[in-house]
Amino acid sequence: MKQLINFIGQQVGKKVLLWIGGSLGLSFFAIVGVILLAIIIIIGAIGGSGSNSSPIGGNGLSSCSVTGEIDEASWNAAFSNAGAFTGKGDLFIELARLNGIDPVLAAAIAFHETGRGTSNAVVNKNNPGGIMDPATGWSKLMHFSSLKEGLSYTMANLKRRIIDDGLSTIESLGSVYAPIGAANDPNGLNAHWVPTVTKFASELGGLTMNCSPMGSQIVGNEAFKTILNEMLKYEGWSYVWGGYNPKMGFDCSGLMQWSYAKVGIQLPRTAYTQYQFAQPITRDQLQPGDLIFFKSANYAPVTHVGMYLGNGKMFNSQNDGVRYDDALTGYWGSVIVGYGRVADFSE
Repeated sequence: MKQLINFIGQQVGKKVLLWIGGSLGLSFFAIVGVILLAIIIIIGAIGGSGSNSSPIGGNGLSSCSVTGEIDEASWNAAFSNAGAFTGKGDLFIELARLNGIDPVLAAAIAFHETGRGTSNAVVNKNNPGGIMDPATGWSKLMHFSSLKEGLSYTMANLKRRIIDDGLSTIESLGSVYAPIGAANDPNGLNAHWVPTVTKFASELGGLTMNCSPMGSQIVGNEAFKTILNEMLKYEGWSYVWGGYNPKMGFDCSGLMQWSYAKVGIQLPRTAYTQYQFAQPITRDQLQPGDLIFFKSANYAPVTHVGMYLGNGKMFNSQNDGVRYDDALTGYWGSVIVGYGRVADFSE
C-alpha cells in the first residue's frame, strides 16, 4: 500500500510539473532544473560560506589562552573524561610548573600520545609519553610504578626539549617528536601530530606560555574574553556548512551566533542577517569584538563573517577550518563588505 501511494504521488507530482511547465512554455526537465537551482541558492544562504579555499594568510595553528592563565572551566572539563588522566589535572599543573613548562602544552601532548589517557602504555605501564626503555635496547616501553612517576619522567624530558633545546612551540616540538616524511612513518601519520596537539591545547583552554597569536596582548573587556575563549574551544575544528553548535560543528555565522550567546547577545543565524543586525561602523572605528563582513561568493550580498581581534586579525570559521586569519589584508581584505558592532567590548 505504501509503495502504491508513493507511486501515485510521484505520478501526480510529475503531471503537476508538466502542467506548470506547459503554462510557462518550459519542459519538465527545465522545471526540475529551476527548482533544484532555487533549493541550492536557498540552502547556501542559510549558513554563509567560508571562502573558495583561496590562499589565505594567518596562523591557523595557534591556540593561546586569552588571559595567559589556565582556563579552569575548560581544564577541568577536559580532565573529567580523560581515561587514566581523569581527575589528574592538579598533578599535571604541579609537575609542569616544577619543571618550568606550560601545563597545557604538557597535557595536550600527553592526551595525544595516549589517545586521551586510554592507551595500553598509560593504563598498564603508567607511561604517558611513549617512553622506551634503554635497558631493552629501546625495544620496549618503560614501566613506571605510578602515574606520578611516569609523568615526572615525561615532564623532565619535555623540559629538556622546551627549555634546554629552545623548542617552545607545538610546531617546533612536532618537528622533533613527529617529523613529517620520516622513514619510520610510511603512512604519513606524523602529519597529524601538530594539528591534534593544537586541538587538545585549545580544548584545555589554550597555551599559557610562549604563545602570542596576535603579536601582542589581546585587549577587551571580560565579555569579549568570554566570547573569544568560547571560540577557541573549537580552534582547529573543520568548517561545517550549516553548523551552529558544537554537536554539529560550525560555519562562519553559526560560530558567531553560538559564541556571542555566551554573554547574552542573540545574533541572527546567517552572515547577511548579522550584517543587517549590527550597527554599521567604519574601519577606523574597529575594536576587538566587532564583526567584519565579507562577500566570498555570489549567492548573497554578505556570505562570510568573522570577529575582529585587533592588529588586523580575526577569528572565524572558514573552509580551512576554525582559526585565526588576517582580516584586513590578503584575500579577506579584498572581499570586505563592511564592519558592524553589536556591543561595546572596550575595557
